[in-house]
Amino acid sequence: MEVKIVEVERRHLRSLHRWEMDEELQQKTGVDVPRTYQQFLQSYDLYFKGEKPDLLLKAIECDGEIIGKVELYRAKDRDYIGIVLGDRQRSGIGTKALQQFIEIIHYRYGISNIFAEVFEDNDQSLRFFQKNGFEFIGEEVVEWFRGKPRTLITLKKNVEEAFR
Repeated sequence: MEVKIVEVERRHLRSLHRWEMDEELQQKTGVDVPRTYQQFLQSYDLYFKGEKPDLLLKAIECDGEIIGKVELYRAKDRDYIGIVLGDRQRSGIGTKALQQFIEIIHYRYGISNIFAEVFEDNDQSLRFFQKNGFEFIGEEVVEWFRGKPRTLITLKKNVEEAFR
C-alpha cells in the first residue's frame, strides 16, 4: 500500500466534489450548504490561479487512486490542518497521509504548531487527531450548522517535537 501526497489536479475534482456531496462527510466536516459542481470548479480555479495564497491543498493517493485530500489554511496567528478521506477510512492511510503532509508543511513553512478544528460530535475525527498527537487546548466555539448549534473544538500538535 503506497500512500502519496500529491498536487491536486483537475482529474481529481470529480472525486473531491462527490465527497463534498456525501451527506455523512458533510456532517463530519461542517459543509452547511454543498456547492454545485460549477461553484466547486470556480473555487478550485481560484486556487489553481494562485488567488488563495493562504491555502495549500493536496490530494491523497493510495496505489495511484485518489482517496482523499489534506489542506493547510494559514490564518494570521495560526495554521490549521484539515483532512478528508472519502474512501478507505480506518485503514491507516489517513495517519500516513497526515504524517507526510505535516512533514511537507514543517519543512516548507517552518511551522512549529498546527491546529485542527473538529466538531465535538465527530468522535471518529477526534480520535484520529488525538491518536496522531493532537491535544485539546480548551478552546471551544459554538457554530450554527443547518439551523442547530454545534460545538467546534480546537486541538493542537507541536510539530517540532516530531522532527527533533
